[in-house]
Amino acid sequence: MIRKIFREGFAAGVLGLGALSLGSSLGSAAELRAVELSASDDGAQLTLDLSEGAQHKLFTLEHPDRVVVDLPNTHLADGVRAPGPEGVVTEVRFGAQPDGTLRVVAELKSALPAHSGWVPDEEGHRLILTIGAPVAQAAPKAVRTPHAPGEGDRDVIIAVDAGHGGEDPGAIGRGGTREKDVTLAIARALAQRIDAEPGMRAVLTRDRDEFLELRERIRRAHAAHADMFISVHADSIRDRSVSGASVYVLSVHGASSEAARWLAERENAADLAAGARHDDQSTLEPVLIDAAQNQIIGVSASAAERVMSALEGVGEVRKAAVQRAGFVVLKSRDIPSMLIETAYISNPAEERRLRSAREQARFADAIAGGLRSYFTQNPPDGTRFKQEHRGSLVSAGGAALAATP
Repeated sequence: MIRKIFREGFAAGVLGLGALSLGSSLGSAAELRAVELSASDDGAQLTLDLSEGAQHKLFTLEHPDRVVVDLPNTHLADGVRAPGPEGVVTEVRFGAQPDGTLRVVAELKSALPAHSGWVPDEEGHRLILTIGAPVAQAAPKAVRTPHAPGEGDRDVIIAVDAGHGGEDPGAIGRGGTREKDVTLAIARALAQRIDAEPGMRAVLTRDRDEFLELRERIRRAHAAHADMFISVHADSIRDRSVSGASVYVLSVHGASSEAARWLAERENAADLAAGARHDDQSTLEPVLIDAAQNQIIGVSASAAERVMSALEGVGEVRKAAVQRAGFVVLKSRDIPSMLIETAYISNPAEERRLRSAREQARFADAIAGGLRSYFTQNPPDGTRFKQEHRGSLVSAGGAALAATP
């Protein structure tokens, strides 16, 4: 039976029990021209080389465990062979469906999450399927096509990190709500909202109930070549009357408050609390900042201010200003990062709110809106945002010249 549906790219549907439609719109019949596999014992990357970007459906099956991709209006080119078994992948096979859909199946040794993304190139399109942990040697295939500064129309990539997971439940509300569950629900809703924005694409660090060490979350964001890292949480405090959202960036000179320092220490100790390797004490060491990282923190703070402003429109905000603390999960030297405490799960009213799909969607809408506002004004090179920004400047300049006597 279908166990779980994973999504990446532009979604044309909603999460549910059926498969999710993904990708770009269909044109003429597409052709699958080559298939490449790179795999290890805990993950794999399957690259499908297509003549055109086709709509696709990605889902998983069990008994045996499989990742399945359906490519409507697509046929297999002559001479294409499936790669042999490698790492966690025991078999790759193709099958033509009666309605013209080409099915690609990767059979696995064990159940793993999967997500997908389109990478256009000069001669066609590549659909990248990442199964389980990203494969280091295959990572260059999964990244966007490189562009010269100021050129191209790639998407801005947002790594969305659902806090806690697996044996680490995070905070637990009085009604039994677990932080790891609501953060995953909000992260999925946020990823869907981001993917609906032209020029933006989301990558989930986890799309199931699994434990990830703090450094692994950063590593997955790097493997996706993310332009921004967003870690979603739901705070808890002894005083159950406390409520409201907060947004944090990495601290340069100590925490902005005692509460921020305490929260960072608790989050940084999550690895050891969940039974991570005890020979790696890095999560408990002081966070050291170098010059390059200091610059990244400035970018993070600017983006966080936009998100904070957007969150004010959907509910109470605990701290109107962006907070700062030594969160290890934010310690990336080249990816602007922020941690969002969406609400206090320890507050009974906010616990109910966190469990509501409608409220989860409101959080997602606000965060995505804040991110879009930031990237519209601060577009990374090579992105569609940069093209649009340049076009608006040219239009504004032309209008100014036309108005000159």
